[in-house]
Amino acid sequence: MTKNGTHETDFAEAAATRMDEAARSLLGRGRAVMDQLPDAVEGARGAIGTAQGQVDELSDEGVVAAVAFSAGVTMGLFLAGAPRVILALTLVPTAITLRSALRRGVRPARLVN
Repeated sequence: MTKNGTHETDFAEAAATRMDEAARSLLGRGRAVMDQLPDAVEGARGAIGTAQGQVDELSDEGVVAAVAFSAGVTMGLFLAGAPRVILALTLVPTAITLRSALRRGVRPARLVN
């Protein structure tokens, strides 16, 4: 006499079906995100360009203050143990302000003191 499917095999088949559906759903959502990625990158590029333009309009003292502030925020988050992604994002304004300061010819001694 042969047995029909047991509870364990029914459960395994149901779990495999659910995993398959979850994988398909995740793949579909990943593709949707990838389709929108070029627009997001272009928007970020525009925002960074606008921020660079605003920093370029500051006086030399304003640029030095902006460098000090952004570097201070970055160091504070680093010392507080912020996640690496957050630290990477805080380096963007620091890089923008530092670039503007160095392009103006502000000496590094003035930035440090």
